[in-house]
Amino acid sequence: MLESYLLSVAIKSTVLLAAGMICRRLLRESDAAVRHLVCLAALASAAAVPLLALWSPQWSFLISVPAGNGAVSGSDKMGTALWNWPMAIAVIWVLGTLAMAFRAAGGWVVLLRGRRRSVYFRDGDGVEVRIGDVTTPLTCGVLRPLILLPAAACGWDEPRLRAVLLHESAHVRRRDCACRYLAQASRALLWWNPLAWVLAARLNREQELACDDAVLSAGIPADTYANVLLDLARECSSSLVLGCAMGVDGAAALRERLTRLFEWRRDAAHSTRRTAIAIPLLLVLMTAVSFAEKIYKIGPGIVPPKVLEKTEPKYTDQARSAKLEGKVALTMVVGTDQRAHDIKVTKSLDPGLDANAIASIKAWRFQPGTKNGKPVPVFAHVEVNFRLL
Repeated sequence: MLESYLLSVAIKSTVLLAAGMICRRLLRESDAAVRHLVCLAALASAAAVPLLALWSPQWSFLISVPAGNGAVSGSDKMGTALWNWPMAIAVIWVLGTLAMAFRAAGGWVVLLRGRRRSVYFRDGDGVEVRIGDVTTPLTCGVLRPLILLPAAACGWDEPRLRAVLLHESAHVRRRDCACRYLAQASRALLWWNPLAWVLAARLNREQELACDDAVLSAGIPADTYANVLLDLARECSSSLVLGCAMGVDGAAALRERLTRLFEWRRDAAHSTRRTAIAIPLLLVLMTAVSFAEKIYKIGPGIVPPKVLEKTEPKYTDQARSAKLEGKVALTMVVGTDQRAHDIKVTKSLDPGLDANAIASIKAWRFQPGTKNGKPVPVFAHVEVNFRLL
């Protein structure tokens, strides 16, 4: 079952992240704020996939079946594979997520320390502005946001200071710090997926572009603001990990921002036909992927399937000669087609007996489980007992 879980999570999360990238591409002529929401929705829904897949009632039913005849006695052979490749992948996944979480926590501690050591500077658009040990203007805090400026801000002229504060105040209004935390959490959970890294980076860029739009909307000329960005890029040597920093992430990001500054138009349409199509399409896809092929476990409201026809597995010649007896535990999904699917051995007895147990169960016919009277696929445990009669 772990193997199926990992495969399902990988496929569904990848589909959702790819859908977000495609929708963002379709909306390239729309507002940066719209593209930012698309990136955020895709990351959040993809991160929800492994969490939702874990949730289900914990009940299941057990079937015990006697196998064919053989000679009594012998010793049990337990071939249970406690450490197999799905378990190894799961452990690596968890360790990677923990490493990403520790990295983010370290950045948060550094940011908190910088915030506590900052000194009051002024108020700006309802947000406290402070001078701190930073090299680029940034916004920090979700419940109590504030703007941190580098010490050099004390010598800035009024037009430059106004442009910077307009940009950072836009981060506060848009709650970009919370969005960035959510994106980082999604990337930590899906660190193994390159699309999560690409989409999280794209989300950060869209945040900056959306705030640049807010600065231009306030009446700051594009050439003046471009000079501010260039000056900040020259002065910025690093930025705090968790801050919504005004500094750019490299030459490509700076080039994109400068290009959009001079392409920006006040009368640009805020919603387009592509926007109207792409966002509902993304939401529908998220819903469909999240609930596709839902497998139920026995619990309240779920009627378990029943065996209608079964064949008993046979001993192999090797197992009979070795006088093996014991149990083979399996999991399966009883489908609405009355057949068992995705049969996995969870407790092995012997490779040959394991194979015979699977082959036998594939031939069984079931009355499907139901939910509210409708047939649904149901997860079940099966125990095949190889013993002498």
